[in-house]
Amino acid sequence: MKKLKSFGGKNLGGRTKQLNQLQKIQEEVQERMKKVEESFSQIELEVTVGGGAVKIIATADRKIKELNIDDDLYEDKDMMKDLLIAAVNELMEKIEQKREEELAKVTQELLPFGM
Repeated sequence: MKKLKSFGGKNLGGRTKQLNQLQKIQEEVQERMKKVEESFSQIELEVTVGGGAVKIIATADRKIKELNIDDDLYEDKDMMKDLLIAAVNELMEKIEQKREEELAKVTQELLPFGM
């Protein structure tokens, strides 16, 4: 194989190998990230607020699977609204945290020094 030279006349042979290794790592990271993204539909998270008055179950891909509201809340719409907002906000935070944890696992496993 002919040695590649840069514009300054320096040999690029060693760098080409490093670039190929980085490209392979990048491709593997992308593949693993795609699999993790697909697995989010199987990860369920649950939030309960108001002493169990509102319970929401959702997947890590941000799809709500179940919503339970205590019958007593239908009489106090303002309370129900406040509890639903609190539950949804808490659920979104949990989902984002779980997603970050799962994606961080991939980068820590594959990238040197956890870049």
